[in-house]
Amino acid sequence: MKLTGGQIVARALKEYGVEYVAGVPGHGIWALFDAFLEEGSQLPFIQVMHEQSAVHMADGYFRASGKPMACSTSVGPGATNTIIGLATAYCDSTSLFYVSGSPQTYMHGHGTMQEIERQQDN
Repeated sequence: MKLTGGQIVARALKEYGVEYVAGVPGHGIWALFDAFLEEGSQLPFIQVMHEQSAVHMADGYFRASGKPMACSTSVGPGATNTIIGLATAYCDSTSLFYVSGSPQTYMHGHGTMQEIERQQDN
């Protein structure tokens, strides 16, 4: 049975004990949202009005239940809107899973709309 990347991520999240996903669907990550919404998916998707709400919801869910929750957003501004919530979760050692979309890899470095350069420090 062939699976899409989104289906693989959705199944892995379920296997790791994630029960809910919150986020704002958008370009660059449609395949993952399709996997959350397809028939037979065991991960209920909660659509929120703002990306930061998704991260704070996942943070609060862990604090209340002790179980991790996932959140996901589209590229560019969708990803940057999560920074405060992710920083809060990081500082308080809250467990959550966050994934954002990205322009297609063959377009990286070409200045595509909403591309964010990522730097890694050693």
